[in-house]
Amino acid sequence: MTDPADGPAAADGPSPIHPAANQGRRVPVLIGGAEMAEIDEAAQKLGLSADALMESAGAAVTELVLAELARMVESATGPGGPGGPLAEPPLVGVLCGPGNNGGDGFVAARRLAAIGRRVMCVLIGDAAGIRAGASGHNWIVLQAMAAADSLELYVAPSPELLLRLRPRLASATVLVDALLGSGASGPLREPISTAVDLLNAIRTHARAAGRACSVVAVDTPTRIDLTDGSRSTPVVEADLTVTFHRAKAGYALDRESRRLAGRYFVAPIGIPLEAEAGIVPPDGEFPPARIAEINWQEPIPREAQGFVRPGGGVGAGPGMDE
Repeated sequence: MTDPADGPAAADGPSPIHPAANQGRRVPVLIGGAEMAEIDEAAQKLGLSADALMESAGAAVTELVLAELARMVESATGPGGPGGPLAEPPLVGVLCGPGNNGGDGFVAARRLAAIGRRVMCVLIGDAAGIRAGASGHNWIVLQAMAAADSLELYVAPSPELLLRLRPRLASATVLVDALLGSGASGPLREPISTAVDLLNAIRTHARAAGRACSVVAVDTPTRIDLTDGSRSTPVVEADLTVTFHRAKAGYALDRESRRLAGRYFVAPIGIPLEAEAGIVPPDGEFPPARIAEINWQEPIPREAQGFVRPGGGVGAGPGMDE
């Protein structure tokens, strides 16, 4: 990333140094799930609310879904397009878990419906499990929008109820995986496991039929570990993934996880550099100022070139192209 041109020094003493002028920040930095949680917590202590973080994350998901829809419509309606013509406005299916990852999905569903997109949002789990705060607020808004016929909203607390929705989800042009985020661990439980299978099956069957269908993963495909790239069984196969603030180490360390993530984007969500103090090496590169696509190279070995994250033991990874 380029630094701004140096300006002339003030005649009466040194001028304040903007962080972007730090010539030492040259080591590409990747973080894991635990470090991202620390950065989130530090940002909130600095005054950035959880609601603001979720709203920014959901806005980034919305932007990429809209870009993917535009790409797919152009491809499908152009000469020889692989997906065939879209006879009606494309449907976006948003599958959300009850946690913060699902909350990001709620925001995206709300925003997409508010601009007139066809949206079907499904809560995978019990509504009683939705966390208070930003997730709970957006869930209430979605219920009001559903009552006004602005979107379709369903609750699927069991695999049986979820599978009843398959005929309606099967026509989706974009499916959003907002099931589980960085805090998940252990084997997948129901109905999340069935939801993962359903996402993959709809994508596979649509493409076999020559119909356009893409999966957009929020933060990470369910469930790839952000720190080491380990995967659940089953695991979502995404066409693009948007993570937040910084690229995550698991995708630099594991080639298969990179493949499952598809095109990999990092989106800023307003976290200030001060929130990284003691967590990110001070000589590392800055996080992107706008949504940026990562062009991964070969997996980076742990201890590569002596670049080690403090406390994490994961080597620095490749840079990014904006």
